[in-house]
Amino acid sequence: MRTLVGLVLLAALAPLGALALLAGGCREPDQAAPEPSGQAEMAGLLDAARTAAKAEAKGKVVWYTRANLFDYIDGQAEEFFDAGFVLLGHTEWKPSDAAGDGYVELDLYDMGSPAGVAKVMPPPPGDKTVELAPGVAAYRDGDLCEFGAGRYYVRIVARRDDGGLKALVDGLAKGVAAKATAPGAR
Repeated sequence: MRTLVGLVLLAALAPLGALALLAGGCREPDQAAPEPSGQAEMAGLLDAARTAAKAEAKGKVVWYTRANLFDYIDGQAEEFFDAGFVLLGHTEWKPSDAAGDGYVELDLYDMGSPAGVAKVMPPPPGDKTVELAPGVAAYRDGDLCEFGAGRYYVRIVARRDDGGLKALVDGLAKGVAAKATAPGAR
């Protein structure tokens, strides 16, 4: 009889326990999600790029973590996870004085270490290599510039280029490379 009473009591209280668990995991709508580790440092790198390139962002930084990287690079996410992916900041830029539709995408990946960067980016061929900062060689071809700087893998691509975005791509790349390799950068 005690077992039956215990089961009935348990069945009656189970929904209350589930509600308590759900309520404990919820946030008020106006509360911000916790900042992913490294986001502030990466925002500093992006600000250095903005300053170096005399550019303005087209919107806010879109952050991708292990939980949502598939939304951005579905087919390659596993490769990045295996290499130590930590965080991605995706931004779009225009020159300050731009009039056309062209813009530049800058993807700043924190790969956790230089070894992680090497796993996702093969060394650039010599004939398409430019030096951005001491020790930072970039692959530069047409509208694309990609490089590793410490723990960061950087990919910059001009979109809808109307002929005036090469300087913006170069400026953004040099800004990130210089800041990422400056003394005290982690």
